[in-house]
Amino acid sequence: MMATTQAPADPGHAVRPGDGERIWIVGDTMTLLATGERTGGGLVLLENVTAPGGGPPPHVHTREDEFWYVLDGTFEIRIGDRVHELGTGGFAYAPRGTVHNFRNTAATPSRVLVGFTPGGMEGFFRESGRPALDDGPAPPIDADEIARTLAAASRHGVEAVDFDA
Repeated sequence: MMATTQAPADPGHAVRPGDGERIWIVGDTMTLLATGERTGGGLVLLENVTAPGGGPPPHVHTREDEFWYVLDGTFEIRIGDRVHELGTGGFAYAPRGTVHNFRNTAATPSRVLVGFTPGGMEGFFRESGRPALDDGPAPPIDADEIARTLAAASRHGVEAVDFDA
Protein backbone atom coordinates (compact mmCIF):
# COMPACT_ATOMS: atom_id res chain seq x y z
CA MET A 1 0.00 0.00 0.00
CA MET A 2 1.39 3.36 -1.01
CA ALA A 3 1.11 6.42 1.29
CA THR A 4 -0.12 9.63 -0.19
CA THR A 5 0.83 13.12 0.87
CA GLN A 6 -1.69 15.93 0.79
CA ALA A 7 -0.59 19.43 -0.07
CA PRO A 8 -1.05 21.84 2.85
CA ALA A 9 -4.06 24.18 2.67
CA ASP A 10 -1.67 27.15 2.98
CA PRO A 11 0.96 27.11 0.23
CA GLY A 12 3.13 29.48 2.30
CA HIS A 13 3.86 33.15 1.77
CA ALA A 14 6.47 35.83 2.34
CA VAL A 15 6.25 39.48 3.34
CA ARG A 16 8.86 41.95 2.12
CA PRO A 17 10.22 44.61 4.49
CA GLY A 18 7.79 47.52 4.56
CA ASP A 19 4.89 45.38 3.33
CA GLY A 20 2.08 43.93 5.39
CA GLU A 21 -1.18 45.34 6.69
CA ARG A 22 -0.46 48.19 9.14
CA ILE A 23 -2.78 49.05 12.04
CA TRP A 24 -2.65 51.82 14.64
CA ILE A 25 -3.73 50.47 18.03
CA VAL A 26 -3.18 51.62 21.64
CA GLY A 27 -0.79 54.29 20.35
CA ASP A 28 1.38 51.69 18.60
CA THR A 29 1.84 50.73 14.94
CA MET A 30 1.56 47.04 14.16
CA THR A 31 2.33 45.32 10.88
CA LEU A 32 0.62 41.99 10.31
CA LEU A 33 3.18 39.58 8.84
CA ALA A 34 1.14 36.38 9.10
CA THR A 35 -2.58 36.04 9.73
CA GLY A 36 -4.91 33.17 10.46
CA GLU A 37 -6.33 33.62 6.96
CA ARG A 38 -2.86 33.16 5.43
CA THR A 39 -1.67 30.33 7.73
CA GLY A 40 -4.72 28.08 7.66
CA GLY A 41 -5.56 29.21 11.20
CA GLY A 42 -2.13 28.25 12.52
CA LEU A 43 -0.82 31.55 13.82
CA VAL A 44 -0.72 35.33 13.75
CA LEU A 45 2.63 37.13 13.70
CA LEU A 46 3.11 40.88 13.81
CA GLU A 47 5.83 43.46 14.28
CA ASN A 48 4.85 46.12 16.80
CA VAL A 49 6.52 49.55 16.89
CA THR A 50 5.86 50.73 20.42
CA ALA A 51 6.29 54.31 21.65
CA PRO A 52 8.24 54.91 24.87
CA GLY A 53 5.98 53.86 27.73
CA GLY A 54 3.53 52.33 25.24
CA GLY A 55 1.98 48.92 24.96
CA PRO A 56 -1.40 47.34 25.71
CA PRO A 57 -2.98 47.28 29.15
CA PRO A 58 -3.08 44.00 31.10
CA HIS A 59 -5.46 41.47 29.56
CA VAL A 60 -6.17 37.76 29.10
CA HIS A 61 -6.65 35.74 25.91
CA THR A 62 -9.03 32.82 26.38
CA ARG A 63 -8.30 31.25 22.98
CA GLU A 64 -4.64 31.96 22.11
CA ASP A 65 -1.16 31.61 23.54
CA GLU A 66 1.02 34.70 22.98
CA PHE A 67 4.76 35.16 22.61
CA TRP A 68 7.21 38.05 22.18
CA TYR A 69 10.68 38.43 20.70
CA VAL A 70 12.36 41.81 21.28
CA LEU A 71 13.83 43.14 18.01
CA ASP A 72 15.29 46.31 19.53
CA GLY A 73 14.99 48.43 22.66
CA THR A 74 13.85 47.16 26.04
CA PHE A 75 10.47 45.85 27.11
CA GLU A 76 8.82 45.01 30.39
CA ILE A 77 6.68 41.92 29.83
CA ARG A 78 4.20 40.92 32.52
CA ILE A 79 3.16 37.26 32.65
CA GLY A 80 0.87 36.53 35.57
CA ASP A 81 2.37 38.18 38.65
CA ARG A 82 5.94 38.28 37.27
CA VAL A 83 7.48 41.13 35.29
CA HIS A 84 10.39 40.36 32.98
CA GLU A 85 12.80 43.05 31.71
CA LEU A 86 13.94 42.00 28.23
CA GLY A 87 16.32 43.60 25.78
CA THR A 88 17.15 42.85 22.17
CA GLY A 89 16.93 39.10 21.54
CA GLY A 90 14.81 38.45 24.64
CA PHE A 91 11.86 36.06 24.37
CA ALA A 92 8.74 35.52 26.49
CA TYR A 93 5.68 33.27 26.29
CA ALA A 94 2.27 33.46 28.00
CA PRO A 95 -0.21 30.58 27.75
CA ARG A 96 -3.87 31.37 27.14
CA GLY A 97 -5.76 32.25 30.31
CA THR A 98 -2.79 34.15 31.80
CA VAL A 99 -2.85 37.88 32.56
CA HIS A 100 -0.14 39.58 30.52
CA ASN A 101 0.96 42.76 28.75
CA PHE A 102 4.09 44.48 27.50
CA ARG A 103 5.48 48.00 27.81
CA ASN A 104 8.35 49.73 26.04
CA THR A 105 10.79 50.88 28.75
CA ALA A 106 13.26 52.44 26.29
CA ALA A 107 13.48 56.19 25.66
CA THR A 108 12.84 55.66 21.93
CA PRO A 109 10.25 53.79 19.86
CA SER A 110 11.17 50.09 19.95
CA ARG A 111 10.15 46.97 18.07
CA VAL A 112 8.85 43.66 19.30
CA LEU A 113 7.70 40.64 17.30
CA VAL A 114 4.40 39.35 18.74
CA GLY A 115 2.84 36.00 17.89
CA PHE A 116 -0.37 34.15 18.68
CA THR A 117 -1.31 30.50 18.29
CA PRO A 118 -3.71 29.55 16.91
CA GLY A 119 -4.55 32.36 14.47
CA GLY A 120 -7.53 34.67 14.69
CA MET A 121 -6.38 37.64 16.78
CA GLU A 122 -5.99 39.76 13.66
CA GLY A 123 -9.78 40.22 13.72
CA PHE A 124 -9.57 41.82 17.15
CA PHE A 125 -6.82 44.19 16.02
CA ARG A 126 -8.70 45.20 12.89
CA GLU A 127 -11.87 45.94 14.88
CA SER A 128 -10.16 47.71 17.79
CA GLY A 129 -7.54 49.71 15.91
CA ARG A 130 -7.66 51.52 12.61
CA PRO A 131 -5.63 51.31 9.40
CA ALA A 132 -2.32 53.20 9.60
CA LEU A 133 -2.58 56.05 7.12
CA ASP A 134 1.08 57.11 6.95
CA ASP A 135 4.53 56.35 8.34
CA GLY A 136 4.15 58.73 11.26
CA PRO A 137 3.54 57.64 14.82
CA ALA A 138 0.16 56.25 15.81
CA PRO A 139 -2.30 58.68 17.32
CA PRO A 140 -2.86 58.39 21.07
CA ILE A 141 -5.59 56.11 22.33
CA ASP A 142 -8.95 57.87 22.65
CA ALA A 143 -12.46 57.14 23.91
CA ASP A 144 -13.57 55.80 20.49
CA GLU A 145 -10.73 53.27 20.44
CA ILE A 146 -11.50 52.14 23.98
CA ALA A 147 -15.16 51.67 22.99
CA ARG A 148 -14.17 49.67 19.86
CA THR A 149 -11.79 47.55 21.96
CA LEU A 150 -14.39 46.76 24.60
CA ALA A 151 -16.95 45.87 21.92
CA ALA A 152 -14.51 43.59 20.05
CA ALA A 153 -13.07 41.93 23.16
CA SER A 154 -15.92 39.51 23.86
CA ARG A 155 -16.11 38.43 20.20
CA HIS A 156 -12.41 37.55 20.22
CA GLY A 157 -11.95 35.98 23.66
CA VAL A 158 -10.08 38.94 25.14
CA GLU A 159 -10.76 39.85 28.76
CA ALA A 160 -9.72 43.26 30.05
CA VAL A 161 -8.00 43.31 33.41
CA ASP A 162 -7.45 47.06 33.76
CA PHE A 163 -7.83 49.47 30.84
CA ASP A 164 -6.29 52.29 32.91
CA ALA A 165 -2.91 50.57 33.41
